[in-house]
Amino acid sequence: MVAYWWSQRSDENLFMEITRRDDIGSDLKAPIAARGGVSTPGYTLVSAVQANSLVIHYDSAAEQVVGVSRATGERYNEPIWWVARGSYARQAGAKPEWLPGLVVALADYRPLAEPLPLAVLRQRRLALFAVRDALQAEFPGQRLYFPWIQYQHSLRTWQTYLAKCPNAVLDVLPEVKEAVEALVGEQPPTILTRSGVEEAERQVAAAAGRPRMSRKGQGFATDQQVKVAVETHAMNEALLHYSKLGNVTDTSRTESFDYVVEIDGVSWHVEVKGTTGDPQEILLTSNEVQHAKEYPHVALFVLSNITVSRDDHGEITTSGGKASIFHPWSLDQARLSPVGYKYQLSGVAQETEA
Repeated sequence: MVAYWWSQRSDENLFMEITRRDDIGSDLKAPIAARGGVSTPGYTLVSAVQANSLVIHYDSAAEQVVGVSRATGERYNEPIWWVARGSYARQAGAKPEWLPGLVVALADYRPLAEPLPLAVLRQRRLALFAVRDALQAEFPGQRLYFPWIQYQHSLRTWQTYLAKCPNAVLDVLPEVKEAVEALVGEQPPTILTRSGVEEAERQVAAAAGRPRMSRKGQGFATDQQVKVAVETHAMNEALLHYSKLGNVTDTSRTESFDYVVEIDGVSWHVEVKGTTGDPQEILLTSNEVQHAKEYPHVALFVLSNITVSRDDHGEITTSGGKASIFHPWSLDQARLSPVGYKYQLSGVAQETEA
């Protein structure tokens, strides 16, 4: 466990997401490692967000603080579609790609009454930097991960994904403080709870490669980071293959299939699976099976025999793989084997022992 300056301060549970996402407030997500496999503070901080941590959301496209939300406590590893947007990444010509990532679920998103623009933050830069300097004096030599940095004679947001925001900042930004206090005052807070059936369904979906809603790595991998690395490798290989055939749209976070590919005017729905073993069997969720039965243009891309290695520092790399492509994929009911059943208890008479 990393010892941050706030590690012994349970009241210091405020963070700031700096992003240009269309779905601000839905979750926090970042690669496990940055380009070249190195650790980046703005990504690493995602793992420090706990249940009921509060998140301020800064829309870097609009250059304004737009809202606040609360972490539910749910977290999971899964491949994410990502590209760094900082100046160094742009200079290096960074391109979007699938990367092993960490996702932290958020809830109770509350927009500010009026977005707080960067111009106003700059007007209050002396007060903001006074908070930073006081904190640095209290914790000399420690990294603060402060949301703003000096820029010429003004300030700009730290070029990172996630920053640590000390509570004292709220006194400088009453517009944000009002939204935070309203969120804290809501009772009860949103905390993740699951029934036994929901947890079983989640585990089956995760084994089939679909954590959360629905995500892929076959072979029942027990190491979650290895499993996600295998998923990511398969997703990138499938994207590379189908990008040569038509326009590809990622649907893995919203649908039961991974890609839509337009080929000769036909929308093909592509399901992607990855495994370190031989291409003998794969796991499917009930949604995947149902969709394969109902939609007429479904394809299955299976990347098997993926090589996984881990260096002395625990960093995982994947390579190789044998592609098995079923295009079209006609689901054969005789080849399906159930791995579990849901049994409805309501309406069933209960028996008690004498």
